[in-house]
Amino acid sequence: MLARNMLSMSGLSLYRNAVQFGMNVAIAAFVLPGDYGLIVFTTPFLVLIAMLTDLGMTSAITRAPTLSRDEAGAAMGAMMIGGAVCAVLLVAGAWPLERAIGMAGLAPVMAAMAGVVLLSIAAATPRALMERELRYAGIARIEAIAIALAAIAGLAAAWSGAGVWSLVLYNILVQAMRLGAFGWTMRGVLRPNARFGQLKGLLSFGGWVLANNILNFLARNSDNLLIGAWLGAAAVGVYGLAYQFMLAPLMAITWPTSGILLSTLRGEDPHGPRAQATVEGVLSATALIVTPAMIYLTFGLAFPVDSLLSGHWAAVPAIVAWLAPAGALQAIASYNGALLMVAGRVKAQFLLSVANTAVLVATFVLALPHGLMALVQAYTAAISVMSLAFLAMTVMLTGLRVERLARALAPALLATGAGVVGVAVTTGLHPASWTGWIAATAMYGAGVLACYAALHLHVRRTLAALLTRGAPDAAITGR
Repeated sequence: MLARNMLSMSGLSLYRNAVQFGMNVAIAAFVLPGDYGLIVFTTPFLVLIAMLTDLGMTSAITRAPTLSRDEAGAAMGAMMIGGAVCAVLLVAGAWPLERAIGMAGLAPVMAAMAGVVLLSIAAATPRALMERELRYAGIARIEAIAIALAAIAGLAAAWSGAGVWSLVLYNILVQAMRLGAFGWTMRGVLRPNARFGQLKGLLSFGGWVLANNILNFLARNSDNLLIGAWLGAAAVGVYGLAYQFMLAPLMAITWPTSGILLSTLRGEDPHGPRAQATVEGVLSATALIVTPAMIYLTFGLAFPVDSLLSGHWAAVPAIVAWLAPAGALQAIASYNGALLMVAGRVKAQFLLSVANTAVLVATFVLALPHGLMALVQAYTAAISVMSLAFLAMTVMLTGLRVERLARALAPALLATGAGVVGVAVTTGLHPASWTGWIAATAMYGAGVLACYAALHLHVRRTLAALLTRGAPDAAITGR
């Protein structure tokens, strides 16, 4: 069950990220980094509004042992009202913010994107109810269709010369279709209401989640805000495109799998043998996917970017070469948050987020005056050290032995190393033509897959640990 859910949601996230990245590359071919930077700079404000209106209730809905229809409806009603108020405030503040930081063109983009967050907030509760019932295949189907249809419309708009507005159109269409489909699917058990007194139980847990999410928001978005305000829209556009590569495994694998892990292990002792086997399998499966993919970017990205995009984007491969390895380590290490929630230690998660945010924001502030690449290098060092600390925390939370963790991660590291060595001694790590790039990519893929084939027993054990999990009882009661 866990493996099937992990495949559904991780596959969906990979698909979503691939489509979104394709959209971004298409837009990059038509616009300058400064125009793209408007979307990058606006996104943190949308994320903040979504968190403030969510109040941690969607996580609480997923985790709560029991949930009434009134509670779910009140959560949706509260979130929709809060989202509408925040969207109005965002529109009202867009033009003053544009004038304050001197970022021309920001206000109309920010005002239009306010509609995106309003639709996303309204879709959050019905989606959380589906996740609570472990209906991940249905979630994946809905999101895949919405993304495909919106991408077609967005690419058509980009081809017609809409520029950055094609990304705005894409996001609005995705969220509108998600809201319609999730709302229709859960129409039998969900009716928005204003009985906000029903929310005490959800908010008692969700409050800590909200505080933790706000801290994570600062850690993940303060770089874009600081770069945009300090270095301008062009710099944040280049950094934003490069940062997507680092964030891709976290979004595609770790975040959706963390939600599944939370639902699957709900009510279990994280030190128990079944929980340990599950966590070990998740860590190993994540490493098998993200490690070779991210290390490939350190040498395989430069040629296609230089060939397909204008010189305005030339710094992207150099930034990715620093961020990608740290992104792989971060994706493997970031399940500690879900495990803290399984153990009911939300206060500990909050304190961890305080430390994480303080370190990252201090890193950004201290490094930014020395230029964009100095910030990238400092950020890479900071996130790598913290990821190692998160892995140590996972060991403590589950009681896994360090040698058992090492065995879980070793196949991915060995296969990736073999792939890099194979490319280095054959085609070289710096292809100068499409033929050379294709050969290097093929050689790397063949080396990694050959190692996985040689280590097939480990891969089979990993899958077996994930396939043995069943779904917990998570019904929605009448009222």
